[in-house]
Amino acid sequence: MLIFGCSSNTLPIDAQAGPSVAASGPADRALFDRTFSDGKAEVSGYDLFMPRYGELRHGRAVAIFVTEPYSKSSNVKVDHFDASNPDHQNVLKLNLIRKFQTGVYDYSLLTSVFADPDADFRPHEVSFSSQEWCGHVYEETVATPTGWKVRTESYFEGETKTAEVEGLDVLPEDALLIRLRGLRSATLPTKGGPLRLLSSATQRRLLHRPALAYETDLSYSETARDVTVPAGTFATRTATYRREDGKSCGFDLEVSYPHRIIGWSCEDGEVAKLTGTERIPYWNLQGEGQEKGLGGLGLGVPKLSP
Repeated sequence: MLIFGCSSNTLPIDAQAGPSVAASGPADRALFDRTFSDGKAEVSGYDLFMPRYGELRHGRAVAIFVTEPYSKSSNVKVDHFDASNPDHQNVLKLNLIRKFQTGVYDYSLLTSVFADPDADFRPHEVSFSSQEWCGHVYEETVATPTGWKVRTESYFEGETKTAEVEGLDVLPEDALLIRLRGLRSATLPTKGGPLRLLSSATQRRLLHRPALAYETDLSYSETARDVTVPAGTFATRTATYRREDGKSCGFDLEVSYPHRIIGWSCEDGEVAKLTGTERIPYWNLQGEGQEKGLGGLGLGVPKLSP
């Protein structure tokens, strides 16, 4: 029985159309289930540099991969999972948090991806929020019968709007952090090819660009190489593609299963390096003193109390 987040219920998921990233080995759904059904989340910390206002800003990132029950119609995590309800299913959720300082004030960016393990991890929904001292922005991208609907709520005049992006072959760029890992195969993907992507919510926010689909090519490095980061040395292969703004990005993926993201870098200066990774039930670690668990993620322990 799968354990998804705080729930232990299961339900098969209907497949959906979408572009694929080919794996080198045979698909094995059971391998994914064994790894991600232990009632814990994969939590990884990163040392981060982000470009903002013409300068590189030092910060940190956290990537959380966890399975949980989900309502397809409401686009929310369900509290009471019902295996007989065709609206309920299990998804893999990615929460990617980026935090960095800009002078006296900080930025906090959160991207959530809710992906279908039985449809090559094509997402049902991508949500994004940005908070900083000027205000905050929320954006929700949901699948439609013909593509994607993007709803933006912003404190900037003229930015609150809804956009339609047509094409069942279009994949939200934010879902690549799941798709590239090839979690249904013990062998890391090595074959890329052309892709149509919906530009990243983070880049749209920071560059004030509209939601649109664009064409790019995905490639994997031919040979593995050792990459040394604060968390250690890992055998990796690099997946590379070009973003909508023309900047190239590369993701170093662990060769061994579950093909964790060891780091990434982009031509605009964004760089992330793994500082630590653990499988933990983080939702049960909210007690005073349990913040020491951040040490295992290489994120340091904040001093917030008097």
